[in-house]
Amino acid sequence: MSKPDKAKLKDAAIKDIRLVEDILRQWDPIGVEPGALAPADEYDSYAPHIASMVKSNCTVETLAAHLEHLGTETMGLGRSNESSRAHSLKFATKILAALRPPNGGLKCDAAKPRTLN
Repeated sequence: MSKPDKAKLKDAAIKDIRLVEDILRQWDPIGVEPGALAPADEYDSYAPHIASMVKSNCTVETLAAHLEHLGTETMGLGRSNESSRAHSLKFATKILAALRPPNGGLKCDAAKPRTLN
């Protein structure tokens, strides 16, 4: 892989991580309002792994379960419940929508059926 190609991949990965960081600030399961009542980077350490999960084609359910685990186990916020699971699913959906193109990553013409000559 050429140096410019590696740089493009790195830039794309950084962009994805920044998008996830922004969404995690809204997710805010602790309720500390990152940037207002807590450091703006309160949840940033979780973003690279989440971006990697999305790049590896995780499902929304898998991502929601990961967010739920972060809240209940990693942050120690107590047992999972219907409300926390719905909150995790809402933000897992937002993350996937932000990082995955609507057509599944295919260019429009690449999605068209090809004919054999």
